Amino acid sequence: MLLMTACAPAPEPEPVAPVVVVPGIDPVTGLPVDLTPGLNDREPDTCHAADYQYLVGQTEAAVQAAGITRPTRMVSLGGIVSQEEYNSFRINFQLDATGTIVRINCG
Repeated sequence: MLLMTACAPAPEPEPVAPVVVVPGIDPVTGLPVDLTPGLNDREPDTCHAADYQYLVGQTEAAVQAAGITRPTRMVSLGGIVSQEEYNSFRINFQLDATGTIVRINCG
């Protein structure tokens, strides 16, 4: 009996339904996400952080080598950033535990 089942054709795989991404719905939780401009992103980009996104994945040395003339600040993993010191024209470089830039924003 065992030999007969080994020669049987393999069952056809079941079709996989395509994943549908709905704007305004978090694909993981299924909960609504507010898409109002400015609430989830800092607008406008007063410090021109978008110009330096190529530095993501680099180190602090790359920031120094880039010759940025605007005020900058390195924020280490878990570092506390006071809102009293907020400067919308300063570029913040968020670092991970290894000192690699993971995020760039204004503040």
